[in-house]
Amino acid sequence: MVRALLIDLDDTLYDEASYVRSGMAAVAREIAGLAGAPVADVEALMLEELARNGRGKVFDVALERLGVAPQPDLIKGLVEAYRDHRPDITLWPGVRETLGDLARDHRLAIVTDGLGLMQRRKVEALGVEALVETVVYCWELGWPKPDPRPYLKAMEQLGGTPAETLVVGDNPGHDMAAAQAAGLKSLRVRTGRFAAETFPNLTADAEADSFVAAAPLIRRLETVS
Repeated sequence: MVRALLIDLDDTLYDEASYVRSGMAAVAREIAGLAGAPVADVEALMLEELARNGRGKVFDVALERLGVAPQPDLIKGLVEAYRDHRPDITLWPGVRETLGDLARDHRLAIVTDGLGLMQRRKVEALGVEALVETVVYCWELGWPKPDPRPYLKAMEQLGGTPAETLVVGDNPGHDMAAAQAAGLKSLRVRTGRFAAETFPNLTADAEADSFVAAAPLIRRLETVS
């Protein structure tokens, strides 16, 4: 019987792209002040570059196009502003209620990957800490995904055993890989960046279109010995 759930955060419980947009908006306000340009114009420029070439040089390109030299110290400050901003993000519809429902007969933990400061800002903005028993921040432990150790730590904190613990996440390269390494069952949610990708060597024990849709599957897995 599944009793403990180890749940990923980004792209499992909310849309991580919304966090990126929120961070870009925060940095756009900083750059607009430096360049004397409208915030909306700066943000649009940054989002265009993001869509075209990814995050790598968004700040540099925005500054150059606005006539501001992208000095290393300035870029460093903008990166810090991105990481430290208070994100404008929300859980996907129904996720809060689903977590509450699952908590009635399961013990819940969030296992999240990424810079500790950023992940803590996300957890705070989403209000999920009150919905689970513990949050494990992989990078703060020095165990980035797919290292199985943060999952095992979360399992221990919940008082679970491998036979009754299920990993739930969107990224097979992180979540399913760690579950395999730890000897745990896993459930993949087809949301976020990896929704349409196939991972032949990292299959899950079950799949769902979303975290909300995963709830009945979790209880169905409980009938499997």
